[in-house]
Parts: sequence; structure tokens; C-alpha cells
Amino acid sequence: MSHSFLSDPETAVVLRICQTSPGFVPVILRGRLFPVREVNIADYPVSSDLSVEDFVLGLEVLGCRLVRNRVDDVTVREPPHFRSPAWAERARQIQAVMSDAWEGRRTALSDYLHDREDLAGAETPTLSER
Repeated sequence: MSHSFLSDPETAVVLRICQTSPGFVPVILRGRLFPVREVNIADYPVSSDLSVEDFVLGLEVLGCRLVRNRVDDVTVREPPHFRSPAWAERARQIQAVMSDAWEGRRTALSDYLHDREDLAGAETPTLSER
């Protein structure tokens, strides 16, 4: 997950609440993280025009990893066990949007992940900077 995303104290607290309090699902909307009660998750449908950032962060807060291979194909790796069935359902709804409505946007997804990897590398000091 993006270091800059988690460096926001409010985001870190909300994610911790979702991870430790039963009945909450982490939901990303317009780059922000919200704790949504499982019973209310239907009030927060996954948008068909989901931004690349919301797609990536939305899956990552649910425990998924996005992996880019050498030819820039992106694969979603789900965790062995989701925190709850509601987390699994939300992750699969997000993935369905990508499969159904993202024609031509996979390049944007790969580019986003590539740029984020470059930023993460820039944030990590090299041996000469230590």
C-alpha cells in the first residue's frame, strides 16, 4: 500500500478501526478511506467510473495485492482469508468493475502502479545516503 496514503494519521486510524473492529469494511471514495458498517455496505456501491487510485487503494485496504509483470499486465492477488465475507464481496465487486468496464484503462492501472513504485524507490534512501 502506498506509504504516503498510510502516512496520514486519520487514514491510519480508520484502517486500524476496520481491521480490529468486527462489522466494518474499509471503503475508498475519491482517495479517502471510510469505515462502513457491513450492514450499510449496500449504500456504497462500487462506481463503474472508479478512478485508478480508488481501484488500487480499494483493493489494498481489503488485503489484496496488485502485481505488475514484465509486460505490464496487472494481476490481483487476494489474501488467503479475507477478514469477513463482506470484505471478500467488496473486493470482488471492485474487480468486476475492472473486468467489465475498464477496457483501455489497464494501461492506466499499470502506469499508476509503475509511478507509485518509482515514488516508493525515491523515498527509500540508497546505501550512499544512509
